[in-house]
Amino acid sequence: MIAFLIICYSLFYWLFFMKLGLFAKSARNISVFVGIGVVLIGGIVFMWLTFAPTTADGRMFQYVIQIVPNVKGQVVEVPVRPLVPLEKGEVLFRIEPTPYQAAVDQLKASIDRTRAQERRAQIEVERTAKLVESSAGAQRELDRWTASLDEAQAAIRSLEAQLRGAQWQLDETVVRAPSAGYVFNLQIRPGTYVTNIPIAAPMTFVSDELRTILASFSQSAGRHVQDGDTAEVVCSRVPGRVFPGKVHSLGAATGTAQLTPSGELPVFTGQPTSARYPFAIELDDPDDEALIPQGANGTVAVYTQRGKPVHIITRVVMRMQAWLGYLTSPSG
Repeated sequence: MIAFLIICYSLFYWLFFMKLGLFAKSARNISVFVGIGVVLIGGIVFMWLTFAPTTADGRMFQYVIQIVPNVKGQVVEVPVRPLVPLEKGEVLFRIEPTPYQAAVDQLKASIDRTRAQERRAQIEVERTAKLVESSAGAQRELDRWTASLDEAQAAIRSLEAQLRGAQWQLDETVVRAPSAGYVFNLQIRPGTYVTNIPIAAPMTFVSDELRTILASFSQSAGRHVQDGDTAEVVCSRVPGRVFPGKVHSLGAATGTAQLTPSGELPVFTGQPTSARYPFAIELDDPDDEALIPQGANGTVAVYTQRGKPVHIITRVVMRMQAWLGYLTSPSG
């Protein structure tokens, strides 16, 4: 675009000095003409890059979830395939349920046995209470059976709580998709032993729940960008298309100024850092987000509230960039 501006300004030289002959071809006139051109083109370029900045560092981000089961055991079935779209709740893999089913059955049997003890204690309490009323039984016997009844009821509540936990563990042997998305790098197979330790995730799941385009700008390029500014996105994956959108959040921090807890003092070298700040872009049409896959990069332009006359330059550049996407080499 700078070359285009220079060519346009050169046409004025041909028009004023050669075609119309308005100015003589003296060193003074040519120097003045060149000086004015440098200032004029430099001012336009400065306003263009300041009030309508662009960046080639724009990428589509999605949530990547590390699938870690809540129970451990041997995998018996993996019905999913990699990169195949899944709906929320679809089965990812199954863990051997036998030990967990046995725990559930054992607790159910214990509850049945304790309920029988409860019924017996209830019968004895009612019978002994009648004897006490007729002065034919001892109060101590009634108290003993009442305590046995209370103990059985408390045991039932405890066993039912344990049963709920055991049933939950049994249900967790079937690992399901946490949201709509797909499985990437599927290496787990039947026979694999999985654990509930987060550092050893057996599967990676890419969620379609939220898609966000993040574009990084330098400190100078992003100083006039505000929340709600109009933006455009061009992706070589979809050549010929310019996706309109808006800035919906501004990055206010960067990792270059992050210090981790340690027993050492920070060391400053005096070398300046080229910190870049991310800006989140939301496309106007949500259906357009599905056309840009996770990790795809593209060019992002933001049109600030200032310098609107130079916005046309960036708009032209973005459309040229979109059509040049057809010329991208498919190799590599």
